[in-house]
Amino acid sequence: MNRRDQAGRRPDHAGRRLDDAEGRPDDVWRRPADAGGRPADVWRRPDDAGGRPDDGWERLDARTVGVGLSWLIGPSIPATAAVVTVGPSARTVIPLATLLVVLAGIAAQGVLRHATTRYRVTDERVEIRSGLLFRRHRSVPRDRVRSVDATAGPVHRLLGVTAVRIGAGEREAGLRLDAVSRARAERLRLLSGRESATPADTALVTVSPAWIGFALLSSWTPLIGLAPFGAFFRALEIFGVEPAEVGFLRDAWEAATRLPPVAVAGFAVGTVLAIGLLGALLLHTEVWWRFRLTREADGAYRVRRGLLTTRSSSLQESRVRGVEVAEPLPLRWGGGARLNALVAGVDPDDREERTSAALLPPAPRRAALRVAEQVLGAPVLETPLRPHPRAALRLRVSRVVWGAALPAAPLAGLGLWVGWIPDALWLLAPACLLVTLPLAAGAYRSLGHGVSGRYLITRHGAARRRTTALRRDAVIGWTVSRSPAQRRRDLMTLTAATSAGTHRVKDVGVGQGLAFAEEAVPGLLAPFVAPAGGLAAVHHPSGGGR
Repeated sequence: MNRRDQAGRRPDHAGRRLDDAEGRPDDVWRRPADAGGRPADVWRRPDDAGGRPDDGWERLDARTVGVGLSWLIGPSIPATAAVVTVGPSARTVIPLATLLVVLAGIAAQGVLRHATTRYRVTDERVEIRSGLLFRRHRSVPRDRVRSVDATAGPVHRLLGVTAVRIGAGEREAGLRLDAVSRARAERLRLLSGRESATPADTALVTVSPAWIGFALLSSWTPLIGLAPFGAFFRALEIFGVEPAEVGFLRDAWEAATRLPPVAVAGFAVGTVLAIGLLGALLLHTEVWWRFRLTREADGAYRVRRGLLTTRSSSLQESRVRGVEVAEPLPLRWGGGARLNALVAGVDPDDREERTSAALLPPAPRRAALRVAEQVLGAPVLETPLRPHPRAALRLRVSRVVWGAALPAAPLAGLGLWVGWIPDALWLLAPACLLVTLPLAAGAYRSLGHGVSGRYLITRHGAARRRTTALRRDAVIGWTVSRSPAQRRRDLMTLTAATSAGTHRVKDVGVGQGLAFAEEAVPGLLAPFVAPAGGLAAVHHPSGGGR
């Protein structure tokens, strides 16, 4: 309502007041107007009348203390149950007490973090101050904010708070707030350029129930199946319990010794795969539940996903330099793929930042190509790619052959020298060729490069094939590398340096690669190419190669 008080000031929705006469805010976060009169996407709390230096600094939400205490409650329950099952004794109670002390320290750290952390958002910077004995002040310029991710685990959701991560393009440069209220987290998301939800938002893709089948094609399935066994035996080791002292393990071992080894191996493999498939299915459901990709009115891409732990990521379209379609071997066999954005300033070695750039979960390849077309504005990834010379195939075959031949001689010597090692052990090395040779041929067939409109395209990889569409104007330099084996075959590897990481054209012919570099970014590599078509023996500081 627009009711005015006796002083002629209008109360806002938070109960604070704006001075109408002077237009001066009084202790309220506001959005100042830019030169065009449009509200800018910044928050700031101006100095009050007293000019206090701490004006504008905010605390974390008080419910952060509850998040820290959850570290004490959750793990202590199964640990206590294990002690009760095995029986209380010195070797079980002491590790449990130690575990509880460690967890209590973690919980105390959460309380201390709430008491000592302050943050504020100004017109120019995002700042965080933290620490008790060792004070730390971290600051990121507003124009360096690459992404804003909001994550809420089960405890966060129960308490109504959210952890916010502000990505700045470097592993140590980002800021993390754990935790703030949901309303404050939504406002912090404005740092990525978002102003408000409008009907102009466009839903690019929502998850289909049929896509859940691609979760079963995860490359991590065997490791997921082994993880519970590893964790169980690790817990026994922590509590000083020998596996032979556990009744059902002793009975299982005695039963296994009475069965044929082939049957035992088949049962073990089947059990691991069954657990792995179930675990991969549950993990996929937790991570990608209710996935939704939206292009918002201000040009930002927003991803919402998660079952127990909900996640919301925002990427500005102006920072997207291209896309990458990743096809791990099991997923490729099922006709699936994953789609990631190439974002300026994202550290390729930072797992959190890579995850925030995901545009699609494991899905049909045609769906990945359709979303990529919407992001790029054209069917760039459907462009036919130029093949690489046959010398690239010979190079890959020679690598796997030598990789199998070199271990064969030492293995044969061990078989002759050590009596308990089978003489035929050396046959394992050439037997690996049954797997590595098809992979080498597949890696060659995956090689390709091309240009389509304002994008250059590269493709490589066998176990994990990657097709990249990269904006040509994003390339700031080229690096040319040639191994001795490549020089003998007149091949080279051409690497494009960009603010969104490096992207390679592997094992391409020298003349073919130089022509591609000149076509993709005219004039960038030309000063370092000799008239005869070779490479000049100089190095350019902006990324040229030798």
